[in-house]
Amino acid sequence: MEYKGRLTYAKGTYVEFVVAPNQQVDFGDILVVEGKNGDHFYVRAYDFKVKSRWSGVSNVGYLMSKLDESGQVTNQEELDFYLGGNHTVKIGMAEQLCYADGHGTLFNPKTCPDFFCEVRGLSANDTELLSEIKGDLELGFLKSGRDILELPVGIYGSKAITEHIGIFGTTGSGKSNLVKVLAGSVIDNASYGLLIFDVHNEYYRDLAKHPHIGERLKVYNTNPKADYASRLIIDYSAVGPDDITACATFSEPQLDALYKLSAVWQENWMRDVLAYDTADIIDDLNASTGQKFQQRTISKIKSVCWNLKQELNIGDDAVSTVSDMVTDLEHGKVVLIELKDISPLAEQALSTLLSQRLLQAYANKIKEERLTAKPVLIVLEEAHRFLGKKEHANNNVFAKLVSEARKFNLGLCVVDQQPRLLADKVLSQLNTLFILGLASKADRNKLEAMCRKDILQQRNEIKNLDCGEMIVATNYMRFAAPVKVHKFEDFIGRSC
Repeated sequence: MEYKGRLTYAKGTYVEFVVAPNQQVDFGDILVVEGKNGDHFYVRAYDFKVKSRWSGVSNVGYLMSKLDESGQVTNQEELDFYLGGNHTVKIGMAEQLCYADGHGTLFNPKTCPDFFCEVRGLSANDTELLSEIKGDLELGFLKSGRDILELPVGIYGSKAITEHIGIFGTTGSGKSNLVKVLAGSVIDNASYGLLIFDVHNEYYRDLAKHPHIGERLKVYNTNPKADYASRLIIDYSAVGPDDITACATFSEPQLDALYKLSAVWQENWMRDVLAYDTADIIDDLNASTGQKFQQRTISKIKSVCWNLKQELNIGDDAVSTVSDMVTDLEHGKVVLIELKDISPLAEQALSTLLSQRLLQAYANKIKEERLTAKPVLIVLEEAHRFLGKKEHANNNVFAKLVSEARKFNLGLCVVDQQPRLLADKVLSQLNTLFILGLASKADRNKLEAMCRKDILQQRNEIKNLDCGEMIVATNYMRFAAPVKVHKFEDFIGRSC
């Protein structure tokens, strides 16, 4: 327990302390103030000031008189005499994070420490604090100022997954590595399912190093070129009109025709659209609904459906792998959907379709079935494409997941470089934020405004995060914790 100084002032949750000589305290350091009767006050330093007996205006003027006209010291020995000794102190300014009584019970700040209490560094003996931030899905080590403490930090999946997660950081800040570590922890734990839409086919290469890959990782690809991936096959009945509208822009008449086709032909609508001539479709819709659609309206729908059929292996195959994917997730596996080799149109349609099927499968479960199915987290990269201000207003499946999925034991993890592009309703539903390095002040301000925890005093810390460093702010933790994320290779080495 490293001694750091003495408390000199406290008001509410604000405290000041004198930093002991020869001790280093940095921005973001988490410290412990020793109270009476075994009480502990956990504080975080966020600013500093220096005080001296010479700080007054007249005294500063006197010291300035010891300099020559160019501002240089004329007599260093004399100046050292005035500045030496204990005339100068460094004052740390800190906020109280939480408080533990003598029995080790943790509370939000209830009182403030007494004058001249000892201030020390955090240690492994502070179990009441560390148990709250450890979690069962480990992500990294606690960061305190410039030091990385070998104290594990993670999230409790049972509390965080269904409450939705946001991962935000610029390119090169460590988002992909964080998702890999999260997936590795899920594989280790085996109590949760994880569905990752892998836009760049970057995850399997590293996850394949995990010792439990054989029984807990499943990879799907529409056109697999390696043995590790299974071919994704979709039957016509799995495709709904919402899956089509998610990937292409349609006019009002085209949307009307699309939903009419689905209503008239039910689950076979896409197969029949591709099988029949445009003129026959127009006549059939006219006979069924009394509406006569133009040829270009139906042609646009046929064109989009044909493109999706080719790219996503949609057909009459009795063996659809969609149900297999849902089963894998229900049993607590990590499922990768590799999307690199298909067009953006097919990628958006496939992400929507699989998420919709998973939501339907969990929503249709009776209470007893829901108790046995593992909670599932869906990882959605470049989330603003689906949950931007305009996209969220369309009430697509991901908007439904954010607002409704928690009651079905599902959660959404949105990954993005620019959180300001997401709809405010989406950000407000994310009860756990992983904030990595963000270059844009507008992005940082957006997260400060939407975060469930007060992170205003961590502005300097967030602004200066290095690659692989993040702030974890989650609903059930009493404060936002700074974390050094494990490098995936090191994390796997520990698992082995």
